[in-house]
This record gives sequence, structure tokens and C-alpha cells, in this order.
Amino acid sequence: MFLNSINNFRAIAILFIVAGHCFYISNIQFGDIWGPIIYNLINGGTVFFVFISGFLFHHLFYKKYKFNSFLKSKFKRLFLPYTILSIAPIILSFKFKPNFWIDGSSTFTTGILHVYAIPALKYFLSGEHMVAYWYIPFALLLFLFSPAHIAFIKLNVKIQLGVLSLLFVISSLIHRPSEYLMVFHSLLYFTPVYLFGILCSIHKELIYLKLKGKDLMLLTCALGFAALEVYFGNKGNYFKEFFVFNGVDLMLIQKTLLCLFFMVWLHRYEHFSNKHVNIVATTSFTIFFLHGYFLWILNYTKSYFGIHFSYPWIAYLFISLFLLLISVWTSLIVKRLLPKYSRYIIGY
Repeated sequence: MFLNSINNFRAIAILFIVAGHCFYISNIQFGDIWGPIIYNLINGGTVFFVFISGFLFHHLFYKKYKFNSFLKSKFKRLFLPYTILSIAPIILSFKFKPNFWIDGSSTFTTGILHVYAIPALKYFLSGEHMVAYWYIPFALLLFLFSPAHIAFIKLNVKIQLGVLSLLFVISSLIHRPSEYLMVFHSLLYFTPVYLFGILCSIHKELIYLKLKGKDLMLLTCALGFAALEVYFGNKGNYFKEFFVFNGVDLMLIQKTLLCLFFMVWLHRYEHFSNKHVNIVATTSFTIFFLHGYFLWILNYTKSYFGIHFSYPWIAYLFISLFLLLISVWTSLIVKRLLPKYSRYIIGY
């Protein structure tokens, strides 16, 4: 069954992700308490993507799951566009960040292999060459573990909750990886969110029933955690090395509460369907792929002409909307021009 609520959530998720990347280009200063709270609420939208992906894995793929066909579909949808769209940014990275992957203490710092080939591979495996591209290597690794996710679905609910609780505790302590190549660190960090999405799909009717009318409470709790992050001096996502202790990741808790909020709140409007929202939802992955390109162009233009925004919050709203719309329009144009190949080029 097609769920409008989850489809609408996809549109909201990509809006959060795009908006989360537009703060610094807008010259926003986070002086008062509300600025950092808004920043914490908007940042971390990747959690929404992971939650929705887990939800849809059970809702769409579980009953007809076959490992080879599942991976093949993800390869076409993610790996091919990622590879094609990574070529230009990796080449440009050698111009603007020529020594990013070169260790000055290393004996081998010359030659095509060490100056170009190995750094290019590191860029590709980490996603460091483009805003938010780190998500694709992580997502592909996550899908490789789909047999484990099938095994999780088949567990007794008490064991599921026990496994989920343990993994959430671990994630809240390890935080996101501070190094770009730590893909397995990202896998461990986001896996409980993915499994939580699966569990919410399995028990969605019970969740809708038990949390009906409590969506405002969930939103208030999420707002409280965003404020708590500011109180403890944290702004944005938590990053650190794996074995270094640096407190509890409140962003993870906050975004998990928002996942529940959007799931329950949007269910109120299950029969609501809007063609513009549907377009954003349908092209969400392509927006994810493309918005970094346009953000880079805006950043370069702003730097080249020395532009400074006098009204940063207005600029922020305008830039966020512009990036969303230009990415959608580009998706539709490429789809119109190359209907048979656009999925392999831009993921749509």
C-alpha cells in the first residue's frame, strides 16, 4: 500500500537536508538562543533519510526480498549516478584542495599513483569531494547488510527492542565519525535509526493508535533536546573519533523523536496529496545528488564577487528554496531529455 504520509515525509526530509547546508553561505550569526536551537533542529536531516529508508525496506521490499535483485536495484539507483556525478567534483578537488589526502610525513608523495590515483579513490570511497556525498558509500554498505536486517525483522519483538536499545546507546556514545573514510563508523552510528524505521513499519498501526494526538508532545520533546544541546554548548551534529568519550549525542535523540513526530503527524493527512510535494518527494534523491553542485556555484560566486548578505535569515530562506527548486527543475529537464538514461545519471 502506498503511504502518502511517508511520501510527504521524504519531501520534508530533503528540505531539511538542503536547508541544513545553507546556513554558512547566508552569513548567519548565531548570537541569541533561538538561532542555535533552529540550527540544531534543521541540521541532522540525514537521520530522516535513514529512518525512511528502513521503514520502506520493510514496507516495500521485505515480502519479495531477494538479495541479488535488491542490491541490483540499489546499484542502479545509487552507485551509477554517484559515480557519474562524482567525476567532475573529484577533478575540481585536485585544483582547490590539491594536498587534501597527501600526508606530508609519507615517503611516497610523488607520482601519478600517490598524487592522483589514491587520492581520487579516497575521495570516491569517502564522498568528501561533494557536500553530503559521504552518505552514498555509507548507504551502499548499509544495503550490503540487508540479510542482517531481514534477520532482525524475524526476531521476537522483545529481542528486537533489546538489540535496538543497545545499538542506540552505542550510537549515542560514538557519535558521527570525524574522519571521512570511517564508513563503518557511520554504519554503526546510523544502523539503529534504520532498524527503528523497520520496527516502526512493522508496528505502524499500533504506533498510530498509541501516539494519536501526541504529536505535539513529541515535537515539544524534540525542541527540548535541541535547547538542551545549546545549553551544553553544542551546535550542529556531534563528531568525534570512535574511542574518544565526549558525552551523549543529543542530536540523535532529538532527530529520532522528530522521526516519530513526522510519522504520526503526517498520518493525520494520509489522504493529502499535492503534485508539487509529490515531485519533491519523487526527486528527493536527485535533489540530494544535485544541490551540492549549485551550492558550490553559489559559494564560488559569492566569494568571487565578495558578496555579503545584510539580511542573512532572508538570504538563508531564499538560498534554501532556490537550491531546492533548481535541483527539481534540473531533474525534470534531464528526465525529459534522457528518459531512458536519467535514472543512471542523476538517480531519477
